[in-house]
This record gives sequence, C-alpha cells and structure tokens, in this order.
Amino acid sequence: MKVVSNFKNILFGLIILFIFGSVAYSAEYRGVNTTYYKGIYTKKKVNEALAAAKEQACLNAFKNYIQGLEESKRMIFEGLKDQIFQNINDYMTCATVVEEAIDKKAKKISVVMKANIDETRLDIEIKKSSKVFDSTTGEKSSLAMIFFSRTIIGQREFDEKVTEVVQETSSIEADEQETDTGISSESTGTSVTTTGGSTLKKASVTKYKVDDNDSTKLEAGMKEIFTKARFEPRSGRRAIRKNWRKFKKEIIESLESGGGFPEEVKWDIEDILMDKKINYVVFAYFDVGVAETDPVTGNKMVNVALSIAEITRLGDGDPVSLGTISGVQNRGKGSDSEIAKNNAISVTSKATAQKLVALINSKGIN
Repeated sequence: MKVVSNFKNILFGLIILFIFGSVAYSAEYRGVNTTYYKGIYTKKKVNEALAAAKEQACLNAFKNYIQGLEESKRMIFEGLKDQIFQNINDYMTCATVVEEAIDKKAKKISVVMKANIDETRLDIEIKKSSKVFDSTTGEKSSLAMIFFSRTIIGQREFDEKVTEVVQETSSIEADEQETDTGISSESTGTSVTTTGGSTLKKASVTKYKVDDNDSTKLEAGMKEIFTKARFEPRSGRRAIRKNWRKFKKEIIESLESGGGFPEEVKWDIEDILMDKKINYVVFAYFDVGVAETDPVTGNKMVNVALSIAEITRLGDGDPVSLGTISGVQNRGKGSDSEIAKNNAISVTSKATAQKLVALINSKGIN
C-alpha cells in the first residue's frame, strides 16, 4: 500500500508540473534589518541577536518581493499570507549574507541578506486558491476569446498651420513756417507695426491593417495559459458563428481607423454568449510594430504591445466588467522579421493571459 501511496504522490507532482510548466523560476531580492542588544557585549548574546537580525532581513526580502507583485496577485496573497509565512522556507532560500556590521559602542547589529524567491511555487499556491482551480472537470469556467491584431502600415503627419495677425498704426506731424513768399509746410510720418497670431498642429493619423494570422497566434498563446489555469477557453468566433462575419467587419473597420471595439457590437456579442451559457468573455486587441534591425547582432526586432484587454463576467443578469489591463509588451528577436514577430506574440499573449487570470482570481469568483 505504501508503494501505491508513493505512486499517487509522484503522479500528483507530474500533474502539477504539466499544468504549470516544468521550468521553475526564482527571483533574487535583498532584505535589510537593524537590531540592538542590551547589556554588555558577549559572544552568545551577539550571535543570538545576529541570527534574529538575519531571519528578519530574509522576511523583509520576501515582503519586498510581494510588494512588487501586481495588485490582483497581492489581493489573493493577503488571504494566504498566514499559511505562507508559517512555511516560508518552502517558498524561499535565504542564506547569503551580503553585508554584516556589529557596532559594539551603539550595541547595534545591521545585516543585508540575499533571498531567492521560488516564484513558480508561490504562483501555484495563488492559482490553487482560485475557485476556478478547485472546480471539477464538469464545472470549469468557460471563457470566450475575441482577439485581434493590427499592424501599423502608415502614418500621416500634418504641417503646422500658422495664423499671423498684423496691426499697423500711422501718425503724421505737420510743421508750418512763414516765409517771404508765403507759408510752407513740412510733414513727418511715423509707422508702428504689431504682429501676433497662433500655431495649430493637427494630430497625426495612423493607419492600421488587421492580420487574421497574427490574431490566431495570439489566441493560441492565451488559450495555453487559460487552460493551465483550469478555465475552458473557447473561440468567440466559433461561438458566434452566423453573426461573426457582420461583427468582424464592424470591428475591423473601427480598429483599422485607430479606434477600439464598437460598444454596440460588444453588447450584441455578450448577449449571444450569455444565451450559450458562457461564463466569461475577453475582448482584446494588440498592436504589432514595424520590424527593426538590431545594430549589434543584425537580427530583426519586432515589438508587440497589448493596447487593451477587458474581461467581462456573463451571467443571468447584466454582464459585469471585471476590469481592463494594458501596457503588456515584448520585443521579439529573430533571424527574420516573421520569427521575431512570432516570438514577441508568444510572450506578450501569455503575459496578458496571466494578468487576466490573476484579475479573475482576485475577485474570488468562479
């Protein structure tokens, strides 16, 4: 029976590795602490105070890491912190002393410790706290994805329009003198010119082209993360089907002209998905930059940036927006522009999905 139990433990571990990836990531942080001891200096007393200072410095390093997490993950951590701090050594190794100083006169001990945070393990705990993770196979939360990718194909700049106003004032002075032959006159003219005006700069116009192939690649990257987080991702295009061609045309027209998703189209899509009992829908579009050449390596570089992603919870009542994210971007590199673009798409799409999963988990809903 013990062999069976061990086999189950191994199998569970393999499942966790499959769900969350086999590569472990650690982050290096430093923590600082200063403490004081009382009474006369003794080696035992100082060693005890030094050990306590090191322990607190390590905890401070861990807290520094937590402060750097995105808000949604920090909110989940608040509900787990007692459990995690009780088993802190499972999530962190901290044995390297960076600096150490003992001031006998001031009875002060100062230390700086270096800690390695097991990001992968901590991330697993955060995901496990999600109701989505605890759901059985039949109760997974369904999530529809509506993603688009657009590439800049041109940008029109406008010259500055200058309006100049000129105001001129003139005056004439006359001087009359009496002479032997009569009266003569002499006049002097003075002119003053004042100039002013305004300059008007018209905003540049950027033209985009929506690329279906890139949109599909973005969807694939995000689907991978949603599946690992135990959602049931579905293609929004397939779920809508009959109406998709009409919706797609309106969305593309808006995106290529520099706009976003038309609100009325989003509402119509949400209504259809609610009828199909979909739990969530994500609307997102990404901007793909123009390929550049790395001056050092000669490789191509392409930047892919999330413009905006919004996740909405669908239910029996009105849809509720859980929030939006933006600013996720990555510069991919490769031997040609296509490889560079695909590398950037892969990283950016997965990072976006991770932020969306954390956003859902922070709400404590399934």
